[in-house]
Amino acid sequence: MHNEIFFSSRQGRKVWNALGRIAHRYDQEETPLELESIAHDVLKTIIDDSVLKQICSVSDNNMMSHVVIRNFVSIQSLPFTPIDDTSPDTSGWRIPASALLGLLKLSGHSARSFLDEMNGRLCHMVMPAKNNEKSFIRSTKKLGFHTEVVNGYFIEENPIPGKPVSPDVFGLLGLRNPDGIATTLIPLDSVLSCLTPQIIESLMKPQFSAVSQSSFDRIISINNISVLKKLHDGGMGLRYSNSKLTANNLEAVKALQALADAISHSDQVMQVVLHPGDALILNNRTCIHGRGAITGTQKFDGMDRWLIRIYGYKSSVLPMLKTLPDKKHIILVDI
Repeated sequence: MHNEIFFSSRQGRKVWNALGRIAHRYDQEETPLELESIAHDVLKTIIDDSVLKQICSVSDNNMMSHVVIRNFVSIQSLPFTPIDDTSPDTSGWRIPASALLGLLKLSGHSARSFLDEMNGRLCHMVMPAKNNEKSFIRSTKKLGFHTEVVNGYFIEENPIPGKPVSPDVFGLLGLRNPDGIATTLIPLDSVLSCLTPQIIESLMKPQFSAVSQSSFDRIISINNISVLKKLHDGGMGLRYSNSKLTANNLEAVKALQALADAISHSDQVMQVVLHPGDALILNNRTCIHGRGAITGTQKFDGMDRWLIRIYGYKSSVLPMLKTLPDKKHIILVDI
């Protein structure tokens, strides 16, 4: 896979050691914007310019749809995998979280979260959870291909502050993955190549609606939107979810079904297994993603699969976001 970058064990340890000296001074949920800037500066002294160029290319909608960094950070001390959708009190996971914040900043993005999603938590704990039935189902089922925050606007749609805006990218960092469960990816270009010009034209019309994903605490909907959108840099962007996106007329129904068929029959599906210390940055406009089923693999013994997920936004988008006055990283959405 040409989108992969390989760090040596020595480089991974260097990232851990360098960030370990600062991560304990900051709380990712309280001062992440300070931490991401400091982590960015630390990582920039460790990572080669050629690698930095590859990392930055994921923000260009005409270049790489994603980038994987193998052994990005050495995992040297880790608490048990949480089982109830909460962040562990112990500090062992905070160094990898700091590394992911810095990596997103290196790619040209700043971390943000939604007040309406998991009470504004920035670092999403991706693991089997059993605190309630909804969490268990959401965290263990197979995830079909989708984009994150499908009910969010693109900056090209000129949303007013207070409207939801979907992240430009998001980052994942592996902490545990004993069963080798893959994150599945399909680049948008390979999907578009299977669609007729007529279907693409229909998908670009504002004849669809979307509602928030199951991790949100309330239903937030947007209407009269397109599925495909021409982006400022000339590329094409996609919002997609089989369950959260609906068509508003017969033309839209046919176009959305054609898109779903192209996705389900794609021969360009990539299986990315994130091992401990591996990082993935995915362009949320030009790549759809899913996940293999976890159901049946969960043991709730502290050793289950565990990833950290963080959303990232380009600097040009940040002025469009309405945020909490005392926590600028938490996005507020008006009804």
